[in-house]
Amino acid sequence: MSNTHIKSVDLINYYINKIIELDQNNIKYNSVYKINSHAISYAKALDQENKLRSKIHGMPVLIKDNINTFDMTTTAGTTILKDFIPNEDATLVKTLRDYGAIILGKTNLTELACFKTFTGVNGYSSQGGQVLCPWDIKADPSGSSTGSAVAISLGLAPFAIGTETGGSIMSPSMRNGIVGLKPTIGLVPRTGILPISHTLDTAGPMAKKVSDVALLLSYMRSNDPMDPITLNKEDKFVDYTTFLNTSQVKRIGIVKTSAYPTSDDQEDMFDKVCKDLSTLGYELIDVVVPEVEKIYPIMKYEFKHDLNSYLKKEGLSIELKDIVYYNLDHSEENLKYGQDVLIEALEETSGLLNEEAYLEALDERDEIKAKVAQLFEDKQIDMLYFINYTSIGPECGFPTLTVPVGFGKNHMPLGTYFLAPYYKEGNLIEVAHKLENHLNIDFDPLKK
Repeated sequence: MSNTHIKSVDLINYYINKIIELDQNNIKYNSVYKINSHAISYAKALDQENKLRSKIHGMPVLIKDNINTFDMTTTAGTTILKDFIPNEDATLVKTLRDYGAIILGKTNLTELACFKTFTGVNGYSSQGGQVLCPWDIKADPSGSSTGSAVAISLGLAPFAIGTETGGSIMSPSMRNGIVGLKPTIGLVPRTGILPISHTLDTAGPMAKKVSDVALLLSYMRSNDPMDPITLNKEDKFVDYTTFLNTSQVKRIGIVKTSAYPTSDDQEDMFDKVCKDLSTLGYELIDVVVPEVEKIYPIMKYEFKHDLNSYLKKEGLSIELKDIVYYNLDHSEENLKYGQDVLIEALEETSGLLNEEAYLEALDERDEIKAKVAQLFEDKQIDMLYFINYTSIGPECGFPTLTVPVGFGKNHMPLGTYFLAPYYKEGNLIEVAHKLENHLNIDFDPLKK
């Protein structure tokens, strides 16, 4: 790097010190599970290179601790994997390193990405402990990418990566006042990420600003023969920051109903944001979308198959049943909130992916995918804005984005839920960036 740039080693040292001083101090927010002991040496090496590899050359990235790294453990919050160091990086991590990014550390998560128990607490894992919400340490910090969201909210890194199966990027991003983007299924490779569901899982970028999410997404996108769904798109580099100042979006579908309880704060903010979007020149069209009912069976029936395949590929001599028995044998440290989801997946699924309930859930997914795609075409709309969370995004693989837009009466952040057609992440980025600039609100929990 030239002398006109901040040295990467100085940047890495700054964020390491901030993690130590803020995340693990008087209030232990506990968002970062482990700092990468090699980060400084990587930074020094990148500083000595003659040219920049990319716009993220020498930049630190925090990643969720269910994503493989060859130089750090990958635990998914479990004690059974506390010493597991993968032989190689996840495809996503290798791609980021090739572009010059530095893996600063791993973030805590809800254990097994919220797929251990129905009665667990968001942000808690047996190995990593409890992550706290920086806006209110007594509040639910949401999950499962809890640590990634909280770390960004606290300013512990410019970028973080989370994973989502059923809302685990969008929900903690909304709760903690940051920008989160769940890409189209297949935009980002999943090889080397501890799975729940090959039909639903994806990784996505999280940051303070839409521009940073767009930047990181550019270097996350790739094709991977080991993850065939990624081969459905053109194998090319896309600079998503070019969408920050476009005017491609004309019409936005407004979805005023939700299958989930909606607070007065959410309703008021939804109405306000609709007015803001109109002020920004977008035409708003009221629409009705079908509701998802069967997303859980997809997770339930794919989990045993996918997890066992991952563990075998990583050379580990354990399966789902061994994790369940290990937790029972070490119940004091591993069963604070139980493991009913794991037991259900173990005892009620074959791992063969041929159960009737599973096939029915896939049929529902195909039906709703087709209906939503037809809605975009019939109404000639470029994206949807939902009053509240919807399972359509994660179940059907559509890209979604949340950007913070204000505060509720309890001064907790409130975010949007935007959804676009497949591979139209640029539409989400355009609208969210214009809305962010229009509102011009500082979402800093340390200034609350």
